[in-house]
Amino acid sequence: MINDKEFLKFEDGFFKPYFEKLIEFKRGKGEKVAHSTLIRMRKLNNSLNNYQSDRITEQMVLEVLAPRDGLSEVERQYMTSTLRQFCSFLLLLGVETAVVPTEYMRAARSEFRPYIFSYEELQRLVAATDSLPPTRRSKTHQKIYPVLVRILIGTGMRIGEVLALTRGDVDLINGVIKVINGKNGVSRYIPVSDSLKKILCDYSDTIDMSDEDKPFFTSSYTGGHLTYDAMKYMFPKIFKAADIYLADGKTPNIHSIRHTFCTRSLEKMLNSGMNIYSAIPILAAYVGHVNYLDTEKYIHFTEQGHEDFIKQESALGSIIPEVTNE
Repeated sequence: MINDKEFLKFEDGFFKPYFEKLIEFKRGKGEKVAHSTLIRMRKLNNSLNNYQSDRITEQMVLEVLAPRDGLSEVERQYMTSTLRQFCSFLLLLGVETAVVPTEYMRAARSEFRPYIFSYEELQRLVAATDSLPPTRRSKTHQKIYPVLVRILIGTGMRIGEVLALTRGDVDLINGVIKVINGKNGVSRYIPVSDSLKKILCDYSDTIDMSDEDKPFFTSSYTGGHLTYDAMKYMFPKIFKAADIYLADGKTPNIHSIRHTFCTRSLEKMLNSGMNIYSAIPILAAYVGHVNYLDTEKYIHFTEQGHEDFIKQESALGSIIPEVTNE
């Protein structure tokens, strides 16, 4: 059973238990269910309750997703995506329901803009976690966060994937991390560097690795997995301790570490002489992307990286015919 405060605001009705099952299903796959997602699910559940029906009809879909005052187009598209996922989940459970028409599905523009950390900033970030002061709130954060941050920096894993790790997912002998049913149901094996392997081994000596089903990073409050809410609390403090800020004075988003990993990894591959057409598939497989377009969204060339890319691909110009007026 989930105990999110936001879920307690869901009105009782036919669909509430199914929303709870969907949330548990998504978290079971290692997906992050953000607070904003819970709010959209609550609004959707409460809207569906107005119909006093045990199934979602086509008319209900049209009315729930209709444009209205106070609902921005971006938020409407997010609600459309939420309803589409929910209807698909109901069908998976054998519950009769209509589906969201394909013409409703448009890509919602995200306001998120990634921050690409410099190497020096990454060093400061690691140093900040190594120097975390003791607190009364947690007895384990001083040993957990130095390892957790190094995993994010060294593997580009999603924060939800790291939080979902069990002790059986970390192969200390071979230096491999297993991600089971990550985003989009993708599972993969992630080989780690020798230095990160040593960090993992040192950390494992402080916990009981015999129970493979236990969380690799355990919350000192619940005894279960660390939560994303805990990350939202700790990472701004860590970024501030490392003196890393955005231009507007805010701290970066956790997900920017993954963007940085993809950018820096591509730079290294191109600098080693690998062409981009060989590099992208390798990077996509490592970070768990379903298709190469997903990987491209994570690539943010630095000025030097862009110049190197242009140089490496300049040879293509000789095989592209010039356009003439003849």
